[in-house]
Amino acid sequence: MPLEAISAGPWSLLPALLAISLAWYVRDALIGLFVGIAGGAMVYGVFRPETVGVPAGLDGVARSVFGALLGITVVPDLVATSPLFADPWYVKNVLLALFAIGGLMGLMIRAGAIRGVLEALASRVESPADAEKASFLAGVIIHIDDYFNCLVVGSMMRPLTDEYDVSRAKLAYYVDSAGSPAARLAFYSTWGVALVGFIGAGLAAAAKQNVLPPDMSGYVTQTGNGVQAATDAVWPLFFNTLGFAFYSWTALIIAALVAWQIVPNIFGMGREESRARAGDGVVGPDADPLISDEVANYEMSAAATPDWRNFAIPVLTIVGVGLMAMFWHASPVINAPQMSTLFSVAGYELLVPAGGPWSFNIGGIRLGLAAMMGLLVGFVLFRARGDIPSNADATDAMVNGFKGIFLAAAILTLAITIQNTVSTLGISDFVTDWFRGVPVGLIPVLVFAVTAFVSFSDGSSWATYGIMFPIVIPVAFTTGANLPLALGAVLSGGIFGDHCSPISDTTVLSSSTSGSDHMVHVRTQIPYALVTATIAGTLFLVLGFLVPGDFSLIPY
Repeated sequence: MPLEAISAGPWSLLPALLAISLAWYVRDALIGLFVGIAGGAMVYGVFRPETVGVPAGLDGVARSVFGALLGITVVPDLVATSPLFADPWYVKNVLLALFAIGGLMGLMIRAGAIRGVLEALASRVESPADAEKASFLAGVIIHIDDYFNCLVVGSMMRPLTDEYDVSRAKLAYYVDSAGSPAARLAFYSTWGVALVGFIGAGLAAAAKQNVLPPDMSGYVTQTGNGVQAATDAVWPLFFNTLGFAFYSWTALIIAALVAWQIVPNIFGMGREESRARAGDGVVGPDADPLISDEVANYEMSAAATPDWRNFAIPVLTIVGVGLMAMFWHASPVINAPQMSTLFSVAGYELLVPAGGPWSFNIGGIRLGLAAMMGLLVGFVLFRARGDIPSNADATDAMVNGFKGIFLAAAILTLAITIQNTVSTLGISDFVTDWFRGVPVGLIPVLVFAVTAFVSFSDGSSWATYGIMFPIVIPVAFTTGANLPLALGAVLSGGIFGDHCSPISDTTVLSSSTSGSDHMVHVRTQIPYALVTATIAGTLFLVLGFLVPGDFSLIPY
């Protein structure tokens, strides 16, 4: 059973503040998140000393001290009752999908599938400009997970960009600024299903505060573990959110314009590229390039024949199975007894209900099933072709893939647990009350700024989303702000802070696999990130005043 929710007031901010400040100080998001959870447990013990076992005879300061000390004992409860473990949907569609995709990527690298994609790109490279375009396209194509994008694209494209005197900093920029935004926008990636879960948890938080609108009551259910999100119902809202993910869209556009030499190299990037083109090295004389030892685990088998189709077939399987699960139960909702013709082509008519709106019932995307099918198809395909010579070799490849995804799974586990912690302490009530006096038009841009600060401080989009979604969704309902626009601001702020933070996991991986000096990568990427954030922030500011609260791109 989940712990009884309390109203800890400003103390509900302590877990998030501890996680942010400690992650910044020690440069490790995992440590910050764990200490934040422990701090939240101590706060819970102070407010509910009887729950954590403080003797009834104690009172005053002694009761609070013992409550804080014994509060540590509820950390396992906070982990076990977080949606990642308490809700079977998370187990099937987040944990299972995360590791299945990790195993598949390990198989793909071993079977030469990734090399095949990159060789197909490299076959068209004849100049430094072509090498930059290939690096950008590779980052977009291999977007099924941003960790693997960093691990694969940087290490595979580095020899090609070195040959054409493209600086390592420029390669790291493409690795970081193409794959991560693309992964956020793909519903079938590891990010898509996790974001649906984060949004669902925010809707559950709104229901607990009694601010969930009556017409959205179907988005949550009451179970023995309390209020849970009806996750399958969240997908249409998630698709609306993607339309307002202005930072991701703008980052991809700017990176493409840079790759096609339309946007110039600015500030530090200009200096890095000028030196590299002059033949004075793809890294500076004082640089300290990071080369990840972990990349050595991802080697193509000697028996493999690089083939881009080995990549396309499993990925298309994941997308196809995901779409089939999504629309398998679809049926038109007829709101009128008569039909009218929407348009007619060559004697065929498309009929819609007359006199009323119409929509489709969208079933849930079963990403766990889709990812497992992709893993199965990949395993059978690679073994049948002989690209992976033995079952033992295939198993080793999958284990390497699991290792590569483990950091994401660990951060996600603690991120969702800290979400559960701050929700139990009543952070949404506290922050929602603070936002009541803010003009509704400013809500989206303020959400974007706050989320960016949190993400920059803790270096993790996973952790940031776990903190912010349960706060922002109730705020949107109580203030009347447009919900998809506010969610797009959270999505955008999380990736902006992640791009700028020197302690970001994906930023470190981008530097290491590209062979770039880490701080050179950070300094050369920040100007582009700031330009992107300025455009996104302006859109959130303007649309915050122009978009009505009930507007949506598609019905939800």
